[in-house]
Amino acid sequence: MRRRHSFAIVLVGNRSLLRDGVAGILRSANFRIVASVSCADDFLGSKVQPHHPLFLIVHIGDDFDVVTEQIELLRRSNPGGRIAIVADRYRLEDVVSAFRTGANGYFVEAMTSEIFIKSIELVMMGETVLPAAFLLFVLGPEGEPLDHAGPRDASSEALIATPQDAAALQLSPREKTILRCLVDGDSNKSIARKFHITDGTVKGHVASILRKMRVHNRTQAATWGMLTRTTSTNPPPPAAGAGSQLPAPVGVNSAIEQIEGPLRPTGSKPH
Repeated sequence: MRRRHSFAIVLVGNRSLLRDGVAGILRSANFRIVASVSCADDFLGSKVQPHHPLFLIVHIGDDFDVVTEQIELLRRSNPGGRIAIVADRYRLEDVVSAFRTGANGYFVEAMTSEIFIKSIELVMMGETVLPAAFLLFVLGPEGEPLDHAGPRDASSEALIATPQDAAALQLSPREKTILRCLVDGDSNKSIARKFHITDGTVKGHVASILRKMRVHNRTQAATWGMLTRTTSTNPPPPAAGAGSQLPAPVGVNSAIEQIEGPLRPTGSKPH
């Protein structure tokens, strides 16, 4: 309980009733809410400036550009802080956009309060947590995007992306470089020109990357590469009073709404 209270949480969202509801859940679990504001500007202009806070953006609706703008503002002003989103649903492209911009967690309100609290703890302690169904798109057994939300199953595991995931893939230095190019949306020809190698050599490296990552296409590889790169380039600050032991993986409710079609990383090009 003491460890939870040592973290400062700032709630951001334009619906005060929803912020109050989230604040009530967190306070009941002994989290410390230091501010509740309608937008990032309201917080940045205030005298309350905690050290390395967790910003929890509560978002309802379709306009996700508003969320990315808030993330950008908070990340620039608090590079050592943690940022998570609580949403009523998820789009694949919104999740990618959130993590590209600097988010560390993405929660869907279908989860229970207990799971929500455990997920918040994980984000505060340095993990990156995202909807289970999202990584099923990236690493699913059939390699195809999910068209509908999965069945309600409270035993589904949370999916946590850490920098060690990239290392575990055992990609060669050249493959890691090419994976970064895939994340940036480069075509095979563009990669070949960049490194003065043949198209066939690039195809061979890409095939090896897909095999080692156990994914079926460039989109899946690029999305997973983007997530692991995000976690490795935004290391968390030391947590005051936090022990080295992390909570066990937590369950999430998979009853979340996926809308729109297959994901294509921003700026990707045909090959």
